[in-house]
Amino acid sequence: MEEIKSLYIHFPFCRHLCNYCDFFKSIKENDGQLDDFERLFADMSAKHSAILDSHRATLKELETLYIGGGTPSLWGSRGAYFLRDWLRDNNISLKEDCEFTLEVNPGAWTEETLSSWRSIGANRYSLGVQSLNPNFLKIIDRVHNIDDVHETLKYFNKGNYNFSVDFMIGLPFSQKYNRDIIAELTEILTYNPSHISLYILTVPKHYKHYDELPDEEWISDEYIKVANFLAINGFRHYEVSNFAKENKASIHNLNYWRMESVAAIGPSATGYLKNNRYRYKWKTKGADVVEENLSEDEFQIERLYMNLRSSVGFPIKDSYWGDLSELVQSLKSRGLAMAGRDHFYLTSRGFLILDTIIDEIFKISK
Repeated sequence: MEEIKSLYIHFPFCRHLCNYCDFFKSIKENDGQLDDFERLFADMSAKHSAILDSHRATLKELETLYIGGGTPSLWGSRGAYFLRDWLRDNNISLKEDCEFTLEVNPGAWTEETLSSWRSIGANRYSLGVQSLNPNFLKIIDRVHNIDDVHETLKYFNKGNYNFSVDFMIGLPFSQKYNRDIIAELTEILTYNPSHISLYILTVPKHYKHYDELPDEEWISDEYIKVANFLAINGFRHYEVSNFAKENKASIHNLNYWRMESVAAIGPSATGYLKNNRYRYKWKTKGADVVEENLSEDEFQIERLYMNLRSSVGFPIKDSYWGDLSELVQSLKSRGLAMAGRDHFYLTSRGFLILDTIIDEIFKISK
């Protein structure tokens, strides 16, 4: 019996639907929607238990729990107590040092709400800041304003809480108006976050500001500027989009990149069972999933991609992909990788062209 140690829960409501975001969510207008969601969650939970049973897996003691969305802080104290009761009723406990993350958006929380979540074990927070420039917050259609951002950062800093800040680069008009990303991050760091998640804005061609997006050279320059700045300030670039102070990397997310088992419940949430190479994604309506059993080739391609996009690294000599020694030497000479005795790891510049490096591995491994 495989014991699953990580669980992701998706809360599908926001105050506002931002014009760039493609995560599954809808606007929370009344508590009746929460009633419906909690009933759906109960149905999904029953289905989830059946899925685990059929794959000889179980949820007992969690090492990581991540509540994402959407905007989970909108679930309020009600959500904290609902989840507390659900964990109890399903005989699921939290390990003493369980990493319990709650996503929080500026302007979408109260002290009472956060106190309730702390009371059931929440000890890490991911703050959806995105920019510290009020003009860019408006451009990307964020519902919160700059005062909401500072109020949120001050609260988490004053409480000495463990928190991460979500930040975006490659924003519309950033090249035209010469966005000073380092000035924004300098101010962010005064609030002492332990972790920064940095995302390059990716949108379809029908996005309203598509023609105002910066070119690839600008985005690459922003990315490397941020990586260098954060490194100087004590943050390790441990995954393509993530930087952490010492011992503050996201354990939950590292489990994805290590291809470890992570259970999931909630509309559009995706879970993975390592021992069976089985993936399931919840449909957005109803308690049903789309299932996928990874073939050997599919698993190996995913292992290559997931391991290389993080500090997990990849074997220089791999039983499936072969001897990559010559490529690793080439990557090192170009400043794209570092190597230990048995594994190699991409640098920030390597992360930036991850897809190209994987293509090189495909070519030499055919």
